[in-house]
Amino acid sequence: MNVRCLLVDDEPLALQVVTQYLEQVEDFEVAGTCESALEAGTFLTTHPVDLVFLDINMPMLSGLEFLKTLANPPLIVITTAYREYAVDSYELDVLDYLVKPIPFARFMKTLHKVREQLRLRQQATQPTATDGEPTPPPPPLQADHLYLKVDKKMIRVEYSDIVYVESLKDYVRVITTLESLIVHYNLQAFTDLLPPKDFARIHRSYTINLNHIKALDGNSIEIGGKSLPIGRNYQPEVKQRILGGN
Repeated sequence: MNVRCLLVDDEPLALQVVTQYLEQVEDFEVAGTCESALEAGTFLTTHPVDLVFLDINMPMLSGLEFLKTLANPPLIVITTAYREYAVDSYELDVLDYLVKPIPFARFMKTLHKVREQLRLRQQATQPTATDGEPTPPPPPLQADHLYLKVDKKMIRVEYSDIVYVESLKDYVRVITTLESLIVHYNLQAFTDLLPPKDFARIHRSYTINLNHIKALDGNSIEIGGKSLPIGRNYQPEVKQRILGGN
C-alpha cells in the first residue's frame, strides 16, 4: 500500500520539486497539492492522507498556525527556506524539517523515517502474538537497572547507560551508551519508570539523563552526539536543574 502524501506550498516550483522526488519512489504517491493552508484544511476533510509536506510561510495562515488547528494530524514534514523555525516546529511533533533547496539524498532519509514511523504505528494497532496486548506490562523496577521487552527478549539496561529517550508516538527509542532500542511505551509512561533525580523531560519528544549532558547551548542540549531542543514549557525547570544556582 502506497503512502498517500499531501503537498502544501504557495510556490509552484517547490510543489513541482517534491512531486518529482516522490515520483522516483514506488511506495509513495501524491494524493493532492494545495497552495495554501486554507485549501489544505478543506482537502483533508474529504481526503485522508498519511503524510503532509508543509511549507511554513504562506499567505493568510502559516504552516505552523495551520498545524495547531489539526486535532489528529497525519505525519508532518516541514519544507521551508527558513532554518529558524525548527525548534518551534518540533514543539508540534513534526517528523522532520527540510530546508530548501532540498537535496534528494536528504529527502530520501526523510522517507525512511516516514516508513519507520508508519510501521511502528501499524504494529501498535495489532495485538502481539504472545499475549494479545499491544502494550507490555511495566518492567520490574530495580535499584540500578530495568528490563525492557524488545521483540521477544527481555534486555537488561542500566539506568546509568541510558543517554536519552526519544518519542516515536506509541513507541520510544532508548539511546544508551551501547545501543539503540525501540520499546512499546509512550514517552511519559517510560519517563515515569526512570529515577527522577537523574532524568528530566526536556521536550514533548525527549527525556534525557542529566549525567550525560555535554553542554547547554541556549535552548538546546548537547548530549550523546546530538543537539536536542528544550521545549518552551520545559525551559525554566530544565535550566534550573542543570545550572542550579549558577
